[in-house]
Amino acid sequence: MKKLLPLLLIAALLLAACGSAAETESEATRIVFNGSAVEIHGGGAKDEGAVVKIGSAGSYVLSGSGEERQVVIDTGDNPMEVTLILEGLTLSNSGGAAIHIVQAGNFRLQLAEGTDNTLISGDEAMLGSIDPEQSGAALYSEDDMDIEGSGRLTVCGYLNNGIACKDDLDINAGVVTVVAANNGVKGSDSVEIKGGVLNITAQGDGIKSAEIDTADKGFITISGGDVTIVSDGDGIQAATDLRITGGTLAVTARGDGESASSKALKAGRALTLEGGSVLVSSQEDGLRAQSVRVLGGSLELRALGDGIQSGVKGSGVGDVSIEGGTLLLLTGKQAVQPEGLFLVTGGELTAVIGSTKQIEPQTVLPRLFCAIKGAAGDTLRIGEHGPGVETAFSYKTVLRVGAELVSGESVVVSNGTNTVSALVK
Repeated sequence: MKKLLPLLLIAALLLAACGSAAETESEATRIVFNGSAVEIHGGGAKDEGAVVKIGSAGSYVLSGSGEERQVVIDTGDNPMEVTLILEGLTLSNSGGAAIHIVQAGNFRLQLAEGTDNTLISGDEAMLGSIDPEQSGAALYSEDDMDIEGSGRLTVCGYLNNGIACKDDLDINAGVVTVVAANNGVKGSDSVEIKGGVLNITAQGDGIKSAEIDTADKGFITISGGDVTIVSDGDGIQAATDLRITGGTLAVTARGDGESASSKALKAGRALTLEGGSVLVSSQEDGLRAQSVRVLGGSLELRALGDGIQSGVKGSGVGDVSIEGGTLLLLTGKQAVQPEGLFLVTGGELTAVIGSTKQIEPQTVLPRLFCAIKGAAGDTLRIGEHGPGVETAFSYKTVLRVGAELVSGESVVVSNGTNTVSALVK
């Protein structure tokens, strides 16, 4: 009987929790849009013409299709927890945000399982121009915002940004697609991506943070999920630190590198890769930060400019440190251009470089560095049984640091047209 009591207690707690969740769902206010009309079933929300105003704590289920409508959440001077559950909602507003969170103690946006939801600001014909006077995004929060659930959400920010948050933005789950005239996803204080699927097409930056004056803010962290970004500006721009510990990330910075910054990954302070799979492509430079550190994971980089840059030019400070992981760098200019040191203490590095100015890394690991000319589309082979690399740009030098190399031996490097024998140091 003594052993049975704990089990009964756990069961009772689980039943209470389930009952509480069911009770919360049943008590949620339901808001149903039908063109320019709206039906509200429950308390805490009211129809004010073009705007549905939510001013009380609680859960609100939104569904239907609304044109020229906006949902505003404002709980006043005493912030209250608000959860919006999107259950098959299409909401458009030509003049501003579709959903605007002015004040809420803890705002959660849940995407109901099996549902498709769409939020639109402006009109698709407005793409190519940005209206800085507008709210800032189709989904716009002036408070912290969490996105979760297993449903799907499409955000079209034709006026300006797609999703924007003035505080901390967390994306935990769901399938989220963003199209934006400016930035795709912006969390001024921070952005954390922990799971789900996120697809961004942006004419500005893909993912961005902005805060530099507050301690421990301005960072972007990716620890899970499947993220794809195509941007005209920077793929990811962190005001302070950018840290990638897991997930799958594919970034294409397609800008021309002249009218605006168009790096694939950029951080104002430290850029750290600890895990995950990262594929980046840039018409300019690939990675740019005050310091760059690779501890694990995989990085495949194609950059028409330099691959990895660190530090402020002329400062003499800003290291690139590779301590683990697998890196393939295909660059039109230098593979690594550090203002400080270029260190390799672990992992594997292959670089096919369009410049002869590349400095060798400081390392005790076996390495080769040789001159060989070739063209984009070559299959470059390093050693008889070494990796075959499909090149992306014309190149002049090759750098390889790898466990299969043996110091003092000669390795044949060939691209089918030219062949050289390189000494491993």
